[in-house]
Amino acid sequence: MAKAKTLKKPKSSSPNTLKKFNPNERLLLNKKLVAEVLVDALIQNDIETFRDVLISHLRALPKTELAKKTGLGRRTLYDLMENEKFDPRLSTLSALLSKIAA
Repeated sequence: MAKAKTLKKPKSSSPNTLKKFNPNERLLLNKKLVAEVLVDALIQNDIETFRDVLISHLRALPKTELAKKTGLGRRTLYDLMENEKFDPRLSTLSALLSKIAA
């Protein structure tokens, strides 16, 4: 049985097949817009949108500065950004939302 020929150099994938999504950071830093979207998501009982927008907003902000303003620890902020563990206390959400809306 003859041996199958293989290419010595692997094919490279096209650089345009997948594009990394870069959210517009200016929109995520706009406190008024973020607050409106969060309130609208709560009114519509859409917890997924609320979670996604809050996490994206938190990722765009400097964590040390946010921790000082809210009185929360940086570890708490990083735990909030992990999608699997999104189950914050009401006091945590209150501290975050008051600083976002202010």
